Amino acid sequence: MKELANLAAEYVDIVRELSEIPMATVFIGLELSAIENGEKILSAEQIISNLRTWSEELKFGFNSVLDSSQTITDESAAQALKQFRSRFDKLERILERKQDAGHILGSTLDGASGLLPDIRTNITAYQVPACISNAENRVITSAKKLQKIINDGHEVLDNVLSVTQGNKDYQELKQKLDSRIQNVLDMQGTKHS
Repeated sequence: MKELANLAAEYVDIVRELSEIPMATVFIGLELSAIENGEKILSAEQIISNLRTWSEELKFGFNSVLDSSQTITDESAAQALKQFRSRFDKLERILERKQDAGHILGSTLDGASGLLPDIRTNITAYQVPACISNAENRVITSAKKLQKIINDGHEVLDNVLSVTQGNKDYQELKQKLDSRIQNVLDMQGTKHS
């Protein structure tokens, strides 16, 4: 059960990192368009600075676009802007396809983080012989709720992560969580045997 709590906490951390991305894309999209359309004139250094900040907000990992050892020129800034725009457009398309992505991420974060205290409390209660049955029932209930939250948010999380920081770690975490949740749910079956 302790593993379930630890995995759930990791999951909450990932969702928390992504929950602000849909709103950030709105602001960044406007700023990006203003630069590209010449409405906002910035030096190459200012462009790179903005791209670094935006990459951090969107969890892009900007160093893949421009190595910090490179000299900043108008050409390198234009190239970095073009590469950023390409990745930004992919993210924007994902968010447009799933128009309630921000709501899904927010409710996934609220739901999963709201279950953490209950899961942690029941781990402690599970150690007390007189409380085992009640704690087990509550952990099973929490596991079912967590499973639904994860399944409801999976598509958006997976798609956003594929464009931002990558979804390999998330996929591995989801497999571990699914397995651990199934182990907890299997406790219910053995109780009735």
